[in-house]
Amino acid sequence: MPIRQGSIDHLCGIYSVLNATEVVVGKYVVDRRMGHRSNQRKTLFGELVAHLASKNELEAALTTGIDNVDAGLIDIAVKSVKTYQGQKMRKCPAFDTDWVPLDEYWERLATHLEQPGTAVIICISGRREHWTCVKAVTDNALVLADSNGMKQISRGHCLVGAEEKGMYSLWPTMTHLLSIIDVDVDVD
Repeated sequence: MPIRQGSIDHLCGIYSVLNATEVVVGKYVVDRRMGHRSNQRKTLFGELVAHLASKNELEAALTTGIDNVDAGLIDIAVKSVKTYQGQKMRKCPAFDTDWVPLDEYWERLATHLEQPGTAVIICISGRREHWTCVKAVTDNALVLADSNGMKQISRGHCLVGAEEKGMYSLWPTMTHLLSIIDVDVDVD
């Protein structure tokens, strides 16, 4: 069986930022300054990797993962969206504590994602240690844009701020709300 991308590297943090950015922006506007050999995805990927390398965190990110995507990675995406898409993307922490009831966590994400041009980056642990992008919330599941191919996380398999065998643990302080706040900006 061939090795799948992501099966031995731990770049889910980078991919969660890439996927959330694309969910927020929608289809990328082609920026002629980037040339015909590149595209916004590759450019942002390169910027995120360069950021980790400049902080001497690339080796750790590749081999053990990224502890906090908000340690500069989301800011890189915000800047990239402004530079290449002419849009202003905002990041906002969802909570300032991990002691949040599941109903409150679910409602906060659902309310945020009801708005156009939004996405949420979450950290999960327990069944899987992973950063992912939530693009929608139903009563029963978080709908994902995920680098490992996960489609959704069932609400019945979630708990907040604690770990229990067989469950997905959600961490409110590592939940990041992204949105476009000025969609009427002209792109050069």
